[in-house]
Amino acid sequence: MPLTEKAPRIVDTVVGEGESTAFIPYPDLGENFENAPVHLRPDLYYYSARMGFKLNCNKVYLHVPWIAEHLFRLNNAVMRDERNNLSEHLKYRIALSVSRTNECPYCVSHHAGTLKRRWEYEDTDLETLLHQEEPTDEREAVAMEFATAASLDPAGVTDELRAKLAAHFTPQEVMEIVVLVGFWKMYNLMHAAMALPIEDPMSGLEQWMHVQPKA
Repeated sequence: MPLTEKAPRIVDTVVGEGESTAFIPYPDLGENFENAPVHLRPDLYYYSARMGFKLNCNKVYLHVPWIAEHLFRLNNAVMRDERNNLSEHLKYRIALSVSRTNECPYCVSHHAGTLKRRWEYEDTDLETLLHQEEPTDEREAVAMEFATAASLDPAGVTDELRAKLAAHFTPQEVMEIVVLVGFWKMYNLMHAAMALPIEDPMSGLEQWMHVQPKA
């Protein structure tokens, strides 16, 4: 599948995320985030408009809004900043793969949903991606190899693999990949450790946790 770029779809209406609860209560943010800190409301509106529902992860982050604001900014910088060289499409493909490797159902469901919504992926496209059968090109194959190895055992990444990564990507692109892998490792850890409930619109997409790379 070619790595085409598409602007995020801004939804006309926000649907309900469901009544599931986390192991700690969600803060009362109000129907339209009117109870959230005013400087965080644009980020919360953006995420809801982009996804089409309120995210459970953002709710729990708002218990520590002084930390949440940096998480939102880091997420946007890693995945969507226009100064990045690597495409958002490629980054979501890598993010789905590493989130599956890190065994985070919440992130897997969100990445699969984003690929379906933004780039019109069919189930067969997701299966091919997670099997790591048909990378879009040699660069993606190397990026996926590095991302998987770094997620499983960062200290075990070899000089040979680092050299291969550096041969296929510019220094900026290498760091975009490294930060991407580390960012999702952090999010995967947090969301899996909290057993964060998956919102109703993403329900069922956690099935992609069970697709493994082929030998």
